Amino acid sequence: MRPIARAGAPARHLNTLPVPIGWQGISLQVPAEWYLKGYTGDWREGYLQIGSPTTTEIDIKWVRSRRKTDLHFVLQQFLKRLERDKRKRRHKFTGSIQAIDDHLLEFRWSADERGLGQIRRCAECQTIVLIQIRTASKHEPLYQIARPIFETLTDHPDEEGWVRWSLYGLDTALPARFRLEKAQVLTGQTRLQFRYRRERVLVERIARAEQLLKGYNFEEWVNLWLKWEAYRGEREPFEQEGDTGLHLSTQLGLGALIPESLMSLPVLHLPAYRVRMLAWLCPQRNAVFHILHRSPRRTDLLEEVMARTLCH
Repeated sequence: MRPIARAGAPARHLNTLPVPIGWQGISLQVPAEWYLKGYTGDWREGYLQIGSPTTTEIDIKWVRSRRKTDLHFVLQQFLKRLERDKRKRRHKFTGSIQAIDDHLLEFRWSADERGLGQIRRCAECQTIVLIQIRTASKHEPLYQIARPIFETLTDHPDEEGWVRWSLYGLDTALPARFRLEKAQVLTGQTRLQFRYRRERVLVERIARAEQLLKGYNFEEWVNLWLKWEAYRGEREPFEQEGDTGLHLSTQLGLGALIPESLMSLPVLHLPAYRVRMLAWLCPQRNAVFHILHRSPRRTDLLEEVMARTLCH
């Protein structure tokens, strides 16, 4: 196994907000104990909801399109729908819009809740993102809370072309060419599966590692829990910054290679027959991280993803 360097890990924003949230290329940082509450959609269009320990919540909507859209019209439609909903519930509604520049509008509204937000358009790719923070509390200082959060909002890959994914204790990054194929969020386990053509990457975080490992050494547990026993090849131990782990490099067996090859033929792509895996224990967070990469060619992507998978 090649040495693993931590260089290239996601850079921390100058803002001191401690909790990163990243989903479908939309990322921001929020105060301690805030969390991703819900999500829908995909890379092109979707919605995020972020909760807090109080009644305060953040809503984020995005649309990626090459078509230039009238921001003021989009925001007016959003506020009209919100007003209709509030009036149906017999709440008085007031709202206002302020233009900052051609690519940024700010807005406020008040009903049974208070809301403060922005709608912005990327001048390069025309991506539109609407973010608002709202609360039922009459005393929550929305502007003071919102401003540092809004400053961390990004809708682009980083300068090296990587997209951050951060939710439920898993904080990692993938090249922008990969799209999320499947997400599983179970009790104590966050699992994301990505795909680009025939190439696939799985990244997962498993909590309560100390309890789960009782009665097993690490290799036994990896073989059983992560199903490494299905793959031939030598398990190579490694240690990185105090974390212990295992690396496995192998190839698909004949039974799995045949259907993989047949699925690759219609699109003229090489089958992803090379398989590499990493699993390591992060004691300070009592978690195990696992990355599986299937590719048609030799690549350092496994190490690069590990370097960007943070234990915090």
